[in-house]
Amino acid sequence: MDTAAIIMMVLFLLVIWGGLALSIAHFVRQPDDMTEENAARTARKV
Repeated sequence: MDTAAIIMMVLFLLVIWGGLALSIAHFVRQPDDMTEENAARTARKV
């Protein structure tokens, strides 16, 4: 692989793994509230 391909590969790997890390961090800080009452309310909306 040439230099441009390696740079693009590293860049897009950082984008993918960075997005995963950000989504995990967001979920840890603000988890979904799936108590029984909220789950029943969500199920009725469908």
